[in-house]
Amino acid sequence: MRLLLAVLFAVTACTACTAASPATAPAPTPAPAASAPERHHATVLRSGDCFDSLPPDGYTTLIPCEQPHVLEFAGSWVLADGPWPGDEKVIADSVEGCAEKVKIKKEFQDTVTSTTWTPGKDTWPRHRTAYCMAVSIEEGTKLTGHVLR
Repeated sequence: MRLLLAVLFAVTACTACTAASPATAPAPTPAPAASAPERHHATVLRSGDCFDSLPPDGYTTLIPCEQPHVLEFAGSWVLADGPWPGDEKVIADSVEGCAEKVKIKKEFQDTVTSTTWTPGKDTWPRHRTAYCMAVSIEEGTKLTGHVLR
């Protein structure tokens, strides 16, 4: 059931994500003004980083995990090399690979699941990395604190 929820979430939440992967992100812009929040590309996120979204350009603004947030980063998974396997296979393989990365604390296992931000056909095979994250099972519900071990 948890895998089904993760796959459904990945399919619905990452439809836009699949269309553009980190490889298609525009060149970084000059450093923002001192008062603007610092944005980070998915390629530099670390396990335990918290944020509200990972848009198609791959850049996000980190939030202290003690504040309500949508996602907690767990790690990344590189899919097997070869010809483009298709959206369904990329999502399935990403969910399977991310299962090893997303280790949810026992007290959150009934309310949190994993999701992935997957590579797209337009950048395959050069970029085959899926980004693994924890997210609330209930859409619209935010996480507070670290949910990953």
